[in-house]
Amino acid sequence: MLPSRGSPDASAKFTSHEYYDLFMLESVPRFAKIAIPLLTILNLLLLVWIYEEYLNNRFLQIYVNDSLQTGGFAAVELISIGFLAIASMVLFTKLLGYRRELDRILSTGTFRPVKEGFVNRLRRKLKRILSRLFGRIRRSGGLKRPLPTR
Repeated sequence: MLPSRGSPDASAKFTSHEYYDLFMLESVPRFAKIAIPLLTILNLLLLVWIYEEYLNNRFLQIYVNDSLQTGGFAAVELISIGFLAIASMVLFTKLLGYRRELDRILSTGTFRPVKEGFVNRLRRKLKRILSRLFGRIRRSGGLKRPLPTR
């Protein structure tokens, strides 16, 4: 027994895809069933006609090529303006941060502790490695043979 048109059968909730596909086709008006394929065919015919005209008409070729070049140039300009806008916003937020920090320093007269940066970390690590190396050399009695001099 097929369910009524308005509500699907409860037992066939999400299992009957065919029912929903047919129901969608039944809900489309007859005018649209005729108009949609007809307009699709007309659009395809227009596409073929413009393509044939493009191949045989030198002025249309120049117009289309100029339009595409102008569109490409506009796209490059918009993208570069977008990147510059993002960079300026980032620099402006940095400036505001520096300004807040300067205001805090001027109002309190103290500096906040400096965060350890990448270079300082590497420098301290290198010092630690070199001190361990020289300590091992000293404990082992130094270098066995003298270093060559230049």
